[in-house]
Amino acid sequence: MEMSNTRTSLHRFEGKESYERVITKDNSKLSFLGFDRIVLKPGEVIEKDIVGEELGLVLIEGDMTISVEWKGSKAIDAMTGQRKSVFKEKPYAVYVPPASKLKIETKNGLEIRIFCAPCEEGNPPYFCAPENVDEGTPGAMNMKRKYRFIFGPPGQNNDGVTRKLIVGESVSIPGGWIGFPAHRHDYETHEETELEEVFSFKVYGPRGGYIIQHSYDLDDRWDEFNVIEDDNCAVALPKGYHTSLAVPGCVEYLLWGLAGDKGKDYVLKFDPRLDWICEAENLFPNF
Repeated sequence: MEMSNTRTSLHRFEGKESYERVITKDNSKLSFLGFDRIVLKPGEVIEKDIVGEELGLVLIEGDMTISVEWKGSKAIDAMTGQRKSVFKEKPYAVYVPPASKLKIETKNGLEIRIFCAPCEEGNPPYFCAPENVDEGTPGAMNMKRKYRFIFGPPGQNNDGVTRKLIVGESVSIPGGWIGFPAHRHDYETHEETELEEVFSFKVYGPRGGYIIQHSYDLDDRWDEFNVIEDDNCAVALPKGYHTSLAVPGCVEYLLWGLAGDKGKDYVLKFDPRLDWICEAENLFPNF
């Protein structure tokens, strides 16, 4: 896709089989984070040399057998995982460092979504089973959501696995918000840290549905909306406050990844008009 004048950018999957580069520094305003996708048919195999970047792979659907060669040996040797529903099941995920070789096989087909960050030296490969994913249900009323930290920032789940990447998932309630109040992580200050982000989605509704992704900035006075009507896109978020909403009757699955130039510290600045909600929602724990 061509670069636009917008701050955020919506990137549609092209439906390529095997390995697809979706978001890069050449087609977005991101410099430290990319987003890829693997789709394999039953019985297919993919092999790939990983150079100059680390990867965080998340199994979205299907089955996989995965191996990673690193420093002359099989660091991950034919580990298996399968997933039927992102809405109901925690994921299998894999961390793949630079200077390694990745091999993925499938019996019945698969979709894997991937965050990548420029990185010359990585950590050892890591296979993350569902029981190693931290899951919780914060919020109240229509702000209640499920979070899953896969590869967390300092102090969170699996914080030592990656060098650059932070990866997780969220699932809304029907008609619910994810990431509200809107927050940003644009600057290196005592209030926030500078991190780029990518959102990728799936939407569930009995007759279909859609998600509204909102990004804006109060200082520079810009305001952008992306309407997500299917499972085939991702949004690059270089700057600004951001949040998302599933319309009534629909449920949002959100796969999110972050990376920056300074490290993995994860400090958010909430919209100051609404940051009081973060405390007020604690008054309604059962709603």
